Amino acid sequence: MEENDHPNDDSEIKACSSPLNLKLSPNQCFQDSDLKTARSSFGVTDSIRVHLEGVFLTPESNLVALEEKASAFCGFYTSLNITEKAILLRTLSVSFGVDHQAVERLATLVMSSVTSQTSRSDGRLVRIEDRLRSALVPRYQQLFTLLSRLENGVRFLLRLRSDVITILGAPGIDQDSPHLHTMNSILHSLLSIWLSVGSLSLDKITWESPCDLLQKICTYEAVQSIRTWTDLKQRVGPYRRCFAFTHVTLPREPVIVIHTAITPQISWNVQSIIGNLQTDIGSNGLTNGSPSTEEFPGEEKPSSMSTAVFYSITSTQKGLQGIEFGNHLIQRIIVKLQAEFPRLHQFSSLSPIPGFRDWLLDELNDHIHLNDAGEESEHPFLSDQEVSVLVSSFGSSETTILSTLRDVLLTNSWLERPHWFPALKDVLLRQCAQYLYVRKKRGYVSNTVANFHLRNGAVLWRINWMADTSTRGVASSFGLMVNYRYYPDQMADNSKNYIERRTVAVSDQVLELVQLPKGSTSGQCR
Repeated sequence: MEENDHPNDDSEIKACSSPLNLKLSPNQCFQDSDLKTARSSFGVTDSIRVHLEGVFLTPESNLVALEEKASAFCGFYTSLNITEKAILLRTLSVSFGVDHQAVERLATLVMSSVTSQTSRSDGRLVRIEDRLRSALVPRYQQLFTLLSRLENGVRFLLRLRSDVITILGAPGIDQDSPHLHTMNSILHSLLSIWLSVGSLSLDKITWESPCDLLQKICTYEAVQSIRTWTDLKQRVGPYRRCFAFTHVTLPREPVIVIHTAITPQISWNVQSIIGNLQTDIGSNGLTNGSPSTEEFPGEEKPSSMSTAVFYSITSTQKGLQGIEFGNHLIQRIIVKLQAEFPRLHQFSSLSPIPGFRDWLLDELNDHIHLNDAGEESEHPFLSDQEVSVLVSSFGSSETTILSTLRDVLLTNSWLERPHWFPALKDVLLRQCAQYLYVRKKRGYVSNTVANFHLRNGAVLWRINWMADTSTRGVASSFGLMVNYRYYPDQMADNSKNYIERRTVAVSDQVLELVQLPKGSTSGQCR
């Protein structure tokens, strides 16, 4: 278009970028009975498309009708099973995303107006650019925004994103769909704004908290299971604190739950905190690390405790996956704790290491296969010293020690032989340090729990042997756990260095573990 074709007429701009009409009058809303009829008449795919076309193509300007339409969409979506939801979400992401024809036309108008002095001076270019920005927003994003204004709308969108994540992760189902990935990213961005850490309220959970909230605390606990009301009562009792972050759009729904122990020193064993000693393997002579009654009297003495240990941090909503809340989350809890316990000056997590066991067994298998093929590994799995100690402990030969070690770890037979523990301890601690500190993904540590704490400004401080001797702890990480230590005056710098420079704040103890002891095994060691 030439600059003087329509110097003062924006009709073409409006025609190219008319906003999406998310309007559906009440008599056009799909109800459950409509869905059943549509399923029998058209099939699921057709009924879904009919509903979506009604949502997006029916003009309506009344706000009440808009909300009724959004509510009807919620009801329709909820009535679907996961397979049908996958069809709807794929259709929604592909057919009701960006209007590419409108974008193309507006982009052409922008390019022609850039060279027009008149368009620049009278603001027409600015108006076209504004329309172009609007056209680049997927149409379903406007539906999401409308849904967020409804009662329980944010809760619904969290569940919808949870479904998107599930579908993207299912083998053979849309995992390569760029449209669904874009929808997931948009939901991620919107939820990050609506549920920012500044808008979250920090509540202390006590035994007097509402029963339904206490039940949810039990149900959502993903790190250290709460099996009984007695377990829960202990976790909100003396020298224990439970905090929940909540949001006004999710009434009586904890978003993040953090369990904290107030202790005289940084704990290395989780059984000593949760008191779940019946699952300990202390019968083999292990120290379970339980505190004495002198250390933890029944009545709290705030002046006697110096340390807060965060032993369970749970994000309760799958739909919040990947959303960062920053180090402000931990800082707010530190401030709240110091108000109760003025002498607190040490802050640390006691964290699980999910995935370590699987990773280590995969590494062992890779080295075994290399040796079987007569090839030497660039990075030997064991040092000569470790081989010597393991051979002596297992009664194996040097040429088969890797295979023997794999079988011992795979079957958990080592748990019945405490005399093997010293030999295994050095190997497992060093390999765990490699896993947490050296193994990276896009420059960041690959372990999700480690990544969370490091992004929040913690220091990879100490790896603990036999720290979680429960069945779950052994199955996940051979009983190892990690202390990520928080120094309040260093958190901001540590977080910035990790996020921007991929620099991991790490203690000397962990760095020493990372180093392979002098002397490495020959390539024939299996």
